[in-house]
Amino acid sequence: MSNMFTSKNPAGVAAAQTGMIFAVMASGAVNAHLNGLAAMRAAREGAASHQLRGQLDYAIGYAHEVVRFAADQAAEIEKLKAENRRLAASAKTHYESARRLARKAA
Repeated sequence: MSNMFTSKNPAGVAAAQTGMIFAVMASGAVNAHLNGLAAMRAAREGAASHQLRGQLDYAIGYAHEVVRFAADQAAEIEKLKAENRRLAASAKTHYESARRLARKAA
């Protein structure tokens, strides 16, 4: 590139050099803007990821509570079934005893 002091068209050279300076500055501004947008997207994704992780932790904790509750309920059901079998056997014994007594009385 020629020097504006030695050129036959110093205004053209000055305009070209000024244009290049502004082009470099505009390029830097565009790059800074794009980097800012990328950083904003990354921050947004990080926040969303953090929020999803919190929701996942809550869901896992709730699932553990539900499993514990279901296990307790299953144990209670088994206890109730055993009690039901015991009461059925006891009722059958009393019924048979009452029938024997009724036959003896008749």
